[in-house]
Amino acid sequence: MKCKQSSAFITTRRGFCYLTVKINRSNFNIMRIRNYTLEPQDKRDMRRLYPDYFFDWKKINQQLAEKREVCRAYRSKRQAPRKTGRTSDPFVMVSYDHRTRTVYASDAGNSLAMLDAVLHIERTNKK
Repeated sequence: MKCKQSSAFITTRRGFCYLTVKINRSNFNIMRIRNYTLEPQDKRDMRRLYPDYFFDWKKINQQLAEKREVCRAYRSKRQAPRKTGRTSDPFVMVSYDHRTRTVYASDAGNSLAMLDAVLHIERTNKK
């Protein structure tokens, strides 16, 4: 008795579409699909890399069209706002010598943070 040849299909997960095959009772993603289209070269590569699976490109393109809106809706959801207390700016330690009017910074690459610190020092000295 000849065993039925497995076929590939489209699945979605976390806003991305994947070309998937079923092996035993598990699904395995063989390719992530970008821009909801399959290029002819991708199709040739899939046939060459996975000769044991049946690729019905007409059915796969129809599934892609159905899943397109599902993926877009998922990806367009707003993410939860992050804590406002945390900043992504690195900590810069700045010291100022009043006699020589020299500024010393721990991170010279972050010039905007150093400029902010100097302006803050100047404002406090004028008061």
